Amino acid sequence: MQRLVLRTERKTQLLDITADVRQALEKQTGQAAVVFVPHTTAGVVIQASGEAANAVATDLEAAFATNRRRGVGVEAHRGRSEPLGSRARRANGSSLTIPLEDGELALDDLQTIFFCEFDGPRERKVYISVT
Repeated sequence: MQRLVLRTERKTQLLDITADVRQALEKQTGQAAVVFVPHTTAGVVIQASGEAANAVATDLEAAFATNRRRGVGVEAHRGRSEPLGSRARRANGSSLTIPLEDGELALDDLQTIFFCEFDGPRERKVYISVT
């Protein structure tokens, strides 16, 4: 198992970790890579990338911020109503399983792995293992 340590700079931030995951998989053999975030206010997602979608992270960050300002969703577990809290926004998922093809991530050319921060800035961990 490999571990990435990330440092986020904003309350809500998406970081492209695709190259980091690829590097962690070097010299590994198996059928699939599992990318896991052990935090309740952060997650991982596969989204579009490339020339036609080079602002995906910025767009998603803005969408989360807009929903927070509009009061979409609440966090009742804290004993008060909070607009679209970090745990609610983290509902995108805490892990990804990506098949490996000849030792490489079986991602399309226009797919990127993003780490999603929803309660930063913080230091975060991402674990990568091969099955």
